[in-house]
Amino acid sequence: MIWYKFHIGDYLAETAHLADAEDLAYRRLLDWYYISEQPLPLDLAAVVRRVRLDEDVVAPVLAEFFRKTDDGYVNDKAAKAIVAYASRVEINRNSGKLGGRPRKTA
Repeated sequence: MIWYKFHIGDYLAETAHLADAEDLAYRRLLDWYYISEQPLPLDLAAVVRRVRLDEDVVAPVLAEFFRKTDDGYVNDKAAKAIVAYASRVEINRNSGKLGGRPRKTA
């Protein structure tokens, strides 16, 4: 997924308490999550390396905004958006196979 809706007000309400580095970590983690469309790795060293920030910045952000699962770190809000996106892509793909949108009749 290369594009996602970003609701500035919601984001600011959720992250107003974060330090600048934590805010940056969260944005980088979210972007990575959306691009990969899968949970982030459980290997904290790999995550820290990928977002290019210190472990003491990244670990608390992961703990607060992501849920640790057997498959990796999951952000529930982003996961729902990815599922909705995949559904929309499938609908659009099927519509395209049928010739796209119906032509307007005068």
